[in-house]
Parts: sequence; C-alpha cells; structure tokens
Amino acid sequence: MISLKKLITEAPEDDVAKITKSNLAQSVSLLQTLASDKDFLRVLQGGSQDGDIKDEQVPFKTANVACTDLYPTQAEIGFGNSLDDLCNDKYGAIESAFSSPVLMPAPGKRTPILCANVGGKTYILDGHHRWSLCFMINRDAKMACDIMQLGEGTPEDALRIMQMAIAAKAGAVRTKDFVGKDLMATNTAAVESYVNDNIGEKEIELYDKYTQGELSSADEIAIEVGEAHAVIVKMKGDFPRKIMPQADHSGAVGGQDGVNKALSRGAINYKEPFGESVIDQQRWKKIANIKKK
Repeated sequence: MISLKKLITEAPEDDVAKITKSNLAQSVSLLQTLASDKDFLRVLQGGSQDGDIKDEQVPFKTANVACTDLYPTQAEIGFGNSLDDLCNDKYGAIESAFSSPVLMPAPGKRTPILCANVGGKTYILDGHHRWSLCFMINRDAKMACDIMQLGEGTPEDALRIMQMAIAAKAGAVRTKDFVGKDLMATNTAAVESYVNDNIGEKEIELYDKYTQGELSSADEIAIEVGEAHAVIVKMKGDFPRKIMPQADHSGAVGGQDGVNKALSRGAINYKEPFGESVIDQQRWKKIANIKKK
C-alpha cells in the first residue's frame, strides 16, 4: 500500500525542484518520465503564478554572430552533416554561407541558430550542424541567431531550462541519437582528403566566385576546410547529442518560437519557489482515498 507520507513528498513541485538540482542527463531523463503528468506540467507551466511575475522572464534577442564566436555545447558533430553539402551543394549551402547574415539550409524553413548568452559568451543550444556546415565552408561568416539572455549561470543551466520549457510546451521531451562519423573525432588530414576527393566542379566554381578567385581548385578548398577543422575541433562541447533540446521534434506548441515566447513571458517555472497551490482536487481525492484505507 502506498503511504500518505510518500505521496505527499513526491508532489509535482518536489519533482521540478529535483530536476533543477540534477545534472543535465538526469534532468532530461526525469523530464521524459514526468512530462506527460498533468500535475507536474501544471507546476512547470506556473512561472507567472509563483509570486514575482518577472523572476523567470528570460529575454531573447536576434543578432548576427561570427561563427568563431559561437561555442558548441554538443560534443558530437556529424561528419557528413558538416561536409556533404559542401562537396555536393544540393541546397545552396555555399551561397548561404557567403551571405550576410547567414541562414543555413535545413529541413523546412531556414531559421536562426538557437543560442544562449551565458557569462558573456554565446553558446549554441540547437543548430549545431547548420553551424558546423557554415564553419567548414566559411568560418568568417556571421550567422543569424536567436539568443536567450540568461546572463548568469552555465551552458548546462541554459540547456536544462530550455528542456524544461520544451516539456511545458510539448508534454514530452524527445531527443535524437548521434549516428554516423564524428567530425570532432576525425583528424584534419582525413577531412582534407575527403574534400579533395569529393568536391564537385560546380562547387569549386561557387568557391571561386564567392572568394574572388582565392579558392579556385579542389586542393585550395581542401586546405582551407582543413584549417577550419583544426579550429572547430578545439571548440568541442561537453554534452552528448542524446540529451540536447529538440523543440520541433518533441512537438512543442508553436515550435521553437513558441518555447522562446513562453520563456520570455516568464511562464516556465524553472526556479524556486515552485508553489504548492497547484495540487488539484483530483490529487487531494487520491490522498483522501489512501488515507481511508
């Protein structure tokens, strides 16, 4: 028989508190387990009802940021995602990477990279493969970014808050496994060789056009990409793809934009106090029935 004490101590606000105090992998696991619970979601969605309406407001701004000033939080970066559209430019990636500001091709509409400003640096939360593709083509580019203005804290805090907001807007937290070869675990000579062997004539012509003749052969482009690779591998993030935020994949209402708006309104209850008033009548009925037994 479930004890009354156990039911009370496992109230939804306690679950939210536990998520905020866990490491990112544990937080994501807990959110995946709890996100379908209505009582838990009510707490998570109660940021504007827990006292100060402004205490959990997270402003966003759109800015153009140099590729080399964007710091990945993800550890693995797809080799093919970063190089295949460079070598076989099906979707206009080369032209995009030499545009200003850069909006790289992606499934569906082209959207800014999702980032967080933490401690004066801009960290990528979602969009690592668009960033790495741009970086490999033209690391001097400036990319359009939607930037969460967290200020204090750590990149892990930013990722956790984003996952909590996704759970609140989607009632689920779905992630993606990393598959394939890892760019960050590949040596630069292999990258140069791949580009030299696979880049097409049309792609070489595009490089020639956009670099005003500075990069006009497979050899020259491969060396340039190798130099970019030597820089990007030193920027490797700390977290596996398996726990990274995926608002659209999770089914968030309004997509990533809807999640960002919820955070900017202060609607996501990601810090104390979490409040106890959200326990609904159904929960109290459940407690009363157990107590009778």
